[in-house]
Amino acid sequence: MMGIVYSKLDPAGSNMAERIVKENGFRPVDGHHYLKYENDRVRVYEIDVPAYAAEFADSFICDSLMFLSRHKSEAEVDALTTHSLGNWRPRADFGGKPKELSFAAPALMLAVLSGLSEIDEAVEKTYEATHHGPLLKTPSLFVEIGGSENMVGNKSAATKLADAAFSSLTSALNGEAEFSRVVLGIGSNHYPEKFSGLALSKGYAFSHILPKYAIFNEDGSSNLDVLAQAMERSEPKPELAVVDWKSLNSRMKEETIKKLNEIGLDDEKV
Repeated sequence: MMGIVYSKLDPAGSNMAERIVKENGFRPVDGHHYLKYENDRVRVYEIDVPAYAAEFADSFICDSLMFLSRHKSEAEVDALTTHSLGNWRPRADFGGKPKELSFAAPALMLAVLSGLSEIDEAVEKTYEATHHGPLLKTPSLFVEIGGSENMVGNKSAATKLADAAFSSLTSALNGEAEFSRVVLGIGSNHYPEKFSGLALSKGYAFSHILPKYAIFNEDGSSNLDVLAQAMERSEPKPELAVVDWKSLNSRMKEETIKKLNEIGLDDEKV
Protein backbone atom coordinates (compact mmCIF):
# COMPACT_ATOMS: atom_id res chain seq x y z
CA MET A 1 0.00 0.00 0.00
CA MET A 2 1.33 3.42 -0.99
CA GLY A 3 0.55 6.62 0.88
CA ILE A 4 -0.01 10.18 -0.28
CA VAL A 5 0.22 12.88 2.40
CA TYR A 6 -0.75 16.54 2.28
CA SER A 7 -1.24 19.25 4.87
CA LYS A 8 -4.54 21.09 5.03
CA LEU A 9 -2.47 24.15 5.92
CA ASP A 10 -0.85 24.07 2.47
CA PRO A 11 -2.90 25.23 -0.54
CA ALA A 12 -0.50 23.72 -3.08
CA GLY A 13 -0.53 20.28 -1.50
CA SER A 14 -4.30 20.48 -1.01
CA ASN A 15 -4.85 21.39 -4.67
CA MET A 16 -2.78 18.43 -5.83
CA ALA A 17 -4.49 16.01 -3.47
CA GLU A 18 -7.93 17.25 -4.53
CA ARG A 19 -7.09 16.51 -8.16
CA ILE A 20 -5.74 13.03 -7.42
CA VAL A 21 -8.76 12.05 -5.33
CA LYS A 22 -11.25 13.41 -7.86
CA GLU A 23 -9.74 11.70 -10.90
CA ASN A 24 -8.69 8.29 -9.59
CA GLY A 25 -11.62 6.55 -7.97
CA PHE A 26 -10.87 7.22 -4.32
CA ARG A 27 -13.41 6.49 -1.61
CA PRO A 28 -13.83 8.74 1.44
CA VAL A 29 -12.87 7.16 4.75
CA ASP A 30 -14.65 8.14 7.95
CA GLY A 31 -13.60 7.71 11.55
CA HIS A 32 -9.82 8.04 11.07
CA HIS A 33 -7.79 10.96 12.38
CA TYR A 34 -5.62 11.35 9.28
CA LEU A 35 -6.78 8.85 6.64
CA LYS A 36 -9.31 10.61 4.39
CA TYR A 37 -9.45 8.64 1.13
CA GLU A 38 -8.36 5.30 -0.27
CA ASN A 39 -8.61 3.00 -3.24
CA ASP A 40 -7.38 -0.55 -3.54
CA ARG A 41 -3.69 0.39 -3.54
CA VAL A 42 -3.26 3.96 -2.32
CA ARG A 43 -4.27 5.84 0.84
CA VAL A 44 -4.50 9.61 1.06
CA TYR A 45 -3.78 11.27 4.40
CA GLU A 46 -4.67 14.83 5.39
CA ILE A 47 -2.55 16.15 8.24
CA ASP A 48 -2.99 19.27 10.36
CA VAL A 49 0.68 20.28 10.66
CA PRO A 50 3.18 21.36 8.00
CA ALA A 51 4.30 18.38 5.91
CA TYR A 52 7.89 18.69 7.13
CA ALA A 53 6.65 18.19 10.72
CA ALA A 54 4.84 14.86 10.11
CA GLU A 55 7.19 12.86 12.34
CA PHE A 56 4.30 10.47 13.05
CA ALA A 57 3.86 9.34 9.43
CA ASP A 58 5.58 5.97 9.95
CA SER A 59 2.41 5.04 11.84
CA PHE A 60 0.52 5.07 8.54
CA ILE A 61 2.11 1.66 7.76
CA CYS A 62 2.67 2.24 4.03
CA ASP A 63 5.35 0.83 1.72
CA SER A 64 6.28 4.37 0.71
CA LEU A 65 5.01 7.91 1.25
CA MET A 66 4.68 10.76 -1.23
CA PHE A 67 4.27 14.19 0.35
CA LEU A 68 2.54 16.84 -1.77
CA SER A 69 3.76 20.28 -0.82
CA ARG A 70 4.42 23.89 -1.67
CA HIS A 71 7.98 24.81 -2.65
CA LYS A 72 9.71 27.79 -1.10
CA SER A 73 12.44 29.73 -2.90
CA GLU A 74 14.09 32.83 -1.46
CA ALA A 75 14.76 33.99 -5.02
CA GLU A 76 11.14 33.17 -5.96
CA VAL A 77 12.25 30.98 -8.86
CA ASP A 78 9.21 28.99 -9.94
CA ALA A 79 9.85 25.25 -10.06
CA LEU A 80 8.44 21.75 -9.93
CA THR A 81 10.70 19.63 -7.73
CA THR A 82 11.16 16.33 -5.96
CA HIS A 83 13.58 15.40 -3.19
CA SER A 84 14.45 13.06 -0.35
CA LEU A 85 14.16 13.93 3.33
CA GLY A 86 16.75 14.61 6.02
CA ASN A 87 19.26 17.04 7.48
CA TRP A 88 22.95 16.83 6.59
CA ARG A 89 24.00 19.56 9.00
CA PRO A 90 23.96 19.73 12.82
CA ARG A 91 20.68 21.58 12.92
CA ALA A 92 17.08 20.81 12.01
CA ASP A 93 15.28 24.04 11.16
CA PHE A 94 12.32 22.35 9.47
CA GLY A 95 11.57 18.98 11.03
CA GLY A 96 13.62 15.84 11.46
CA LYS A 97 16.78 15.70 13.56
CA PRO A 98 20.27 17.15 13.10
CA LYS A 99 22.51 14.99 10.89
CA GLU A 100 19.78 12.37 10.38
CA LEU A 101 18.40 11.15 7.04
CA SER A 102 15.08 9.52 6.29
CA PHE A 103 14.86 6.46 4.06
CA ALA A 104 14.83 7.43 0.38
CA ALA A 105 12.67 6.03 -2.44
CA PRO A 106 15.01 6.51 -5.44
CA ALA A 107 13.08 4.56 -8.09
CA LEU A 108 9.85 6.37 -7.32
CA MET A 109 11.63 9.72 -7.16
CA LEU A 110 13.15 9.13 -10.62
CA ALA A 111 9.69 8.25 -11.95
CA VAL A 112 8.38 11.52 -10.52
CA LEU A 113 11.25 13.53 -12.01
CA SER A 114 10.61 11.92 -15.40
CA GLY A 115 6.93 12.78 -15.16
CA LEU A 116 7.35 16.37 -14.12
CA SER A 117 10.03 16.93 -16.79
CA GLU A 118 7.31 16.44 -19.42
CA ILE A 119 4.90 19.01 -17.97
CA ASP A 120 4.32 21.95 -20.31
CA GLU A 121 5.02 24.72 -17.82
CA ALA A 122 7.86 27.19 -18.37
CA VAL A 123 9.46 26.60 -14.97
CA GLU A 124 12.41 24.65 -13.58
CA LYS A 125 11.83 20.88 -13.25
CA THR A 126 14.47 19.35 -11.05
CA TYR A 127 15.69 17.28 -8.17
CA GLU A 128 16.45 19.20 -5.01
CA ALA A 129 19.18 18.29 -2.57
CA THR A 130 18.06 16.28 0.45
CA HIS A 131 16.70 18.69 3.06
CA HIS A 132 14.17 19.09 5.89
CA GLY A 133 11.99 16.62 7.78
CA PRO A 134 10.15 14.62 8.77
CA LEU A 135 12.55 11.90 9.87
CA LEU A 136 11.01 8.60 8.74
CA LYS A 137 11.86 4.93 8.30
CA THR A 138 9.25 4.61 5.56
CA PRO A 139 10.84 5.34 2.14
CA SER A 140 9.58 8.83 1.36
CA LEU A 141 9.87 11.77 -1.00
CA PHE A 142 8.44 15.23 -1.48
CA VAL A 143 6.77 16.47 -4.67
CA GLU A 144 6.58 20.25 -4.69
CA ILE A 145 5.28 23.22 -6.66
CA GLY A 146 6.09 26.84 -6.04
CA GLY A 147 8.78 29.44 -5.78
CA SER A 148 6.60 32.53 -5.96
CA GLU A 149 3.20 32.84 -4.29
CA ASN A 150 1.59 32.94 -7.73
CA MET A 151 3.03 29.53 -8.54
CA VAL A 152 2.04 28.10 -5.16
CA GLY A 153 -1.59 28.94 -5.97
CA ASN A 154 -1.44 27.99 -9.65
CA LYS A 155 -4.22 25.39 -9.91
CA SER A 156 -3.51 24.58 -13.56
CA ALA A 157 0.12 23.71 -12.81
CA ALA A 158 -0.92 21.86 -9.65
CA THR A 159 -3.32 19.76 -11.72
CA LYS A 160 -0.56 18.82 -14.15
CA LEU A 161 1.87 17.98 -11.36
CA ALA A 162 -0.75 15.93 -9.51
CA ASP A 163 -1.46 13.90 -12.64
CA ALA A 164 2.25 13.29 -13.22
CA ALA A 165 2.86 12.36 -9.58
CA PHE A 166 -0.02 9.89 -9.47
CA SER A 167 1.00 8.37 -12.80
CA SER A 168 4.50 7.86 -11.36
CA LEU A 169 3.04 6.24 -8.27
CA THR A 170 0.96 3.91 -10.44
CA SER A 171 4.06 2.96 -12.43
CA ALA A 172 5.84 2.07 -9.20
CA LEU A 173 2.91 -0.02 -8.01
CA ASN A 174 2.90 -1.86 -11.33
CA GLY A 175 6.65 -2.52 -11.15
CA GLU A 176 7.29 -0.20 -14.10
CA ALA A 177 9.51 2.40 -12.39
CA GLU A 178 12.66 1.60 -14.34
CA PHE A 179 16.20 2.72 -13.55
CA SER A 180 19.72 1.69 -14.50
CA ARG A 181 21.32 2.04 -11.07
CA VAL A 182 20.76 3.67 -7.70
CA VAL A 183 23.29 6.37 -6.84
CA LEU A 184 24.16 9.03 -4.28
CA GLY A 185 24.80 12.59 -5.43
CA ILE A 186 27.58 14.74 -3.96
CA GLY A 187 28.29 18.36 -4.87
CA SER A 188 26.51 20.91 -7.05
CA ASN A 189 23.97 23.32 -5.59
CA HIS A 190 20.50 22.98 -4.12
CA TYR A 191 19.01 22.43 -7.58
CA PRO A 192 21.55 20.00 -9.07
CA GLU A 193 20.98 20.41 -12.79
CA LYS A 194 23.71 17.94 -13.70
CA PHE A 195 22.24 15.20 -11.50
CA SER A 196 18.75 15.76 -12.88
CA GLY A 197 20.15 15.50 -16.39
CA LEU A 198 21.96 12.24 -15.61
CA ALA A 199 18.80 10.81 -14.07
CA LEU A 200 16.78 11.54 -17.19
CA SER A 201 19.45 10.59 -19.75
CA LYS A 202 21.06 7.55 -18.08
CA GLY A 203 18.38 6.29 -15.72
CA TYR A 204 20.36 7.09 -12.57
CA ALA A 205 17.96 6.92 -9.63
CA PHE A 206 19.37 9.33 -7.04
CA SER A 207 18.63 8.46 -3.43
CA HIS A 208 20.12 11.24 -1.31
CA ILE A 209 21.92 14.32 -2.65
CA LEU A 210 24.55 16.07 -0.52
CA PRO A 211 25.01 19.59 -1.94
CA LYS A 212 28.28 21.48 -1.87
CA TYR A 213 27.01 23.96 0.71
CA ALA A 214 26.29 21.20 3.26
CA ILE A 215 29.62 19.35 3.09
CA PHE A 216 31.27 21.60 5.69
CA ASN A 217 29.82 23.77 8.44
CA GLU A 218 30.64 27.40 9.19
CA ASP A 219 33.23 26.28 11.76
CA GLY A 220 34.95 24.03 9.21
CA SER A 221 33.66 20.74 10.62
CA SER A 222 32.53 18.10 8.15
CA ASN A 223 29.17 16.45 7.52
CA LEU A 224 30.61 13.73 5.30
CA ASP A 225 30.09 11.23 8.12
CA VAL A 226 26.36 11.33 7.29
CA LEU A 227 27.15 9.56 3.99
CA ALA A 228 27.27 6.29 5.95
CA GLN A 229 23.59 6.82 6.73
CA ALA A 230 22.87 7.64 3.10
CA MET A 231 24.32 4.26 2.15
CA GLU A 232 21.85 2.44 4.39
CA ARG A 233 18.77 4.67 4.36
CA SER A 234 17.55 4.00 0.86
CA GLU A 235 15.44 1.29 -0.72
CA PRO A 236 17.11 0.06 -2.90
CA LYS A 237 20.54 1.01 -1.58
CA PRO A 238 22.98 3.03 -3.73
CA GLU A 239 25.77 1.26 -5.56
CA LEU A 240 27.71 4.34 -6.65
CA ALA A 241 28.41 7.95 -5.64
CA VAL A 242 28.13 10.49 -8.46
CA VAL A 243 30.33 13.49 -7.67
CA ASP A 244 30.00 16.87 -9.38
CA TRP A 245 33.77 17.19 -9.34
CA LYS A 246 34.16 20.70 -10.75
CA SER A 247 31.80 22.13 -8.14
CA LEU A 248 34.09 21.10 -5.25
CA ASN A 249 37.21 22.82 -3.93
CA SER A 250 40.38 20.86 -3.23
CA ARG A 251 39.59 20.10 0.42
CA MET A 252 36.09 18.93 -0.47
CA LYS A 253 37.47 16.65 -3.17
CA GLU A 254 40.11 15.13 -0.91
CA GLU A 255 37.82 14.49 2.07
CA THR A 256 34.92 13.27 -0.07
CA ILE A 257 37.02 10.59 -1.77
CA LYS A 258 38.54 9.61 1.57
CA LYS A 259 35.09 9.13 3.10
CA LEU A 260 33.79 7.18 0.10
CA ASN A 261 36.77 4.85 0.37
CA GLU A 262 36.05 4.37 4.08
CA ILE A 263 32.45 3.34 3.45
CA GLY A 264 33.33 1.22 0.41
CA LEU A 265 31.45 3.13 -2.27
CA ASP A 266 32.87 3.67 -5.75
CA ASP A 267 32.58 7.11 -7.33
CA GLU A 268 31.89 8.53 -10.76
CA LYS A 269 33.14 12.06 -11.36
CA VAL A 270 30.92 14.13 -13.63
